[in-house]
Amino acid sequence: MEMRILAWLRFHRVENILLTLALLGSIAALLLLVAAGNRIMGKQAGFYGALLLVFNPVFWHSGVVSALRIQLAIASLAVAVSCWRAWQGDRFWVPRSAIVLGLAAGIRPEIGPLLFPLWAVSAWRARVRREDLCFALGAMTVAVMTWLVPAMWASGGPAGYVKACLDYLSDQASVTSGLFGSEHANATFWHLVVWTLAILPGCVLPAVLAWRVSVKSSTAGWEIGTSRIAFLALWFAPPFFFACFVHLEDPGQTLGMTAVVAVFGGYLIQRALDAIGERISRWQALFFAAAALTEAWIVDRHDAPFILIWTPVLTLALGLLLKFDRAKTQNNPPRFAAALFLLAPAVVLNLTMFNHQGWYYRAPGWSGAVLEDLNSGLALTSLEHIRNTLDIDDHAIRDVKHLAAERPGPVLVIWEHGPATWRKLAYYAPQIPIAVLEHRRIRSGSPAVAALWRGPLRLPGSSPFVQAPPGARIVWLINPRTEFYNIVQSAFAPRRAGSVLYTDLPAVPGSRALGEYHLLW
Repeated sequence: MEMRILAWLRFHRVENILLTLALLGSIAALLLLVAAGNRIMGKQAGFYGALLLVFNPVFWHSGVVSALRIQLAIASLAVAVSCWRAWQGDRFWVPRSAIVLGLAAGIRPEIGPLLFPLWAVSAWRARVRREDLCFALGAMTVAVMTWLVPAMWASGGPAGYVKACLDYLSDQASVTSGLFGSEHANATFWHLVVWTLAILPGCVLPAVLAWRVSVKSSTAGWEIGTSRIAFLALWFAPPFFFACFVHLEDPGQTLGMTAVVAVFGGYLIQRALDAIGERISRWQALFFAAAALTEAWIVDRHDAPFILIWTPVLTLALGLLLKFDRAKTQNNPPRFAAALFLLAPAVVLNLTMFNHQGWYYRAPGWSGAVLEDLNSGLALTSLEHIRNTLDIDDHAIRDVKHLAAERPGPVLVIWEHGPATWRKLAYYAPQIPIAVLEHRRIRSGSPAVAALWRGPLRLPGSSPFVQAPPGARIVWLINPRTEFYNIVQSAFAPRRAGSVLYTDLPAVPGSRALGEYHLLW
């Protein structure tokens, strides 16, 4: 709907529409985080949480590669700030939060059931009458129907929509979930840890300074309160367990949970600033200077894994030292300067995560599958990953266009797990037909299908046979690490043109078997 509105406003190019959505969505997510954090955690916790999110590599990465997934943070924050009003006993916000939740599920349908426990407990705490609760549930149903009915209509009816959702869930979960038979469940878990909790290593210093010990009551902690802890848990836990045990594929899918972590981190910074404003070590200038020099040595002389390990250790030591020999402060250091110092570790760590090249490779001296999974999780949110993807796609599209233009005969692109995305080629070269070799489902054992696309249109047919005119040029977009690549090499010995391979078929009719598929001309 948002893309159609932008198109109606004369945004003619899809690239401009997605860029606009990414910018507006990012701004909206940050503003909502300020509002939600300040209201839920108090004072300026939301403001500092938004600063943490601004420097989060998952947030950057999603803003560049997926303008739509940014809205997972918007939906999560909008539901949370609405439910918090009801959580505090405001009955008027029970139906309002129900409507927000129903509309938010239109961004991604699992948002509805995953955040429904948060809404249900909030409504229960508001002590609304049964009639009002039924009215709120009815309002939620109406909100859901505003997007569900058009989606079902566009899918060919309720049966087609439900089948599409179940097929998607089954196929995707079979790749990432141990419950659905995936062999990569451990990698999914550690990717989830990296993408969701990347904010926390930068919050070690605020966490230490925010921790208080009460001599009178013999208590210690961050004093969040059981009510806030329960709210944050209901907000965070259901999406986390869904991602862990059912489906998680891309970093941007964690943005709803990342927003919760950012709110918590903002609370720690707010509380640490209050602690610094009350009492701080008499040796603060010496400790600050020594920590800054040590961090400069860590960043200047060592690689990224060393920085990620030892920067939190350094900030932990600094936080403990700043609790030594404390005295009342007279606005020294100024609150603004203290805030910058507290945010500095998060900035250093997140810049390192995002800008480092080579996360895919095991760091020297590291061993074990867990560290490899953490390494690959960081790689998938890095600037290098974005640039590599762009380079691969740009070169492939350029080479295919060149091969199609240099001869007058027909050209057919055959794609099978190619390094470049076939949909991008279909968008930027809509005149070139593309045979996408796939299976009816992602799970192994599913029948092979050669789907023929021309631009945005899929042509009729769902068999494993690919047909081409005699003498046509076949451009192969295939992955050299797959068995299909070896099959093509044996059958055709294709020639290389830049980043792609091609074969000029004989002028007489013929056929070749390509594993599960058959090429006829």
